[in-house]
Amino acid sequence: MKVGVTGGIGSGKSTVCRLFAQRGIAVYDSDAAAKRLMREDAALRCGLTARFGAETFRGGELDRGYLAAIVFSDPQALADLNALVHPAVMRDFDAWAARQQGSYVILESAILFEAGLEGSVDKTLAVLAPRELRI
Repeated sequence: MKVGVTGGIGSGKSTVCRLFAQRGIAVYDSDAAAKRLMREDAALRCGLTARFGAETFRGGELDRGYLAAIVFSDPQALADLNALVHPAVMRDFDAWAARQQGSYVILESAILFEAGLEGSVDKTLAVLAPRELRI
């Protein structure tokens, strides 16, 4: 079974996931995976370069500042970035999940619903905390 764990910034989702990991449950950090895949996945790198230009990678490394300047000022560019990265992350998650032992795995994703990924998991756990506590 695949369980999605989501929640806002500072809600405690990473803490909850650490607790699962301490109990031997496999946890997939989708944010870390996205960063890794943008560095290592040749098809994703090619797609990013084709969409955002050769300047996307400098010296073989993702130029996060360059990419951020584009996507945070252009909603279509952000949608295009997400359309490239999210499917790559989910393919990686599915392959990773198939290699795990146990009755379930955890997908940690801050944007599970926003990215439309809730259909990729069997159950969802939303971690909530009052605004004052999150701050």
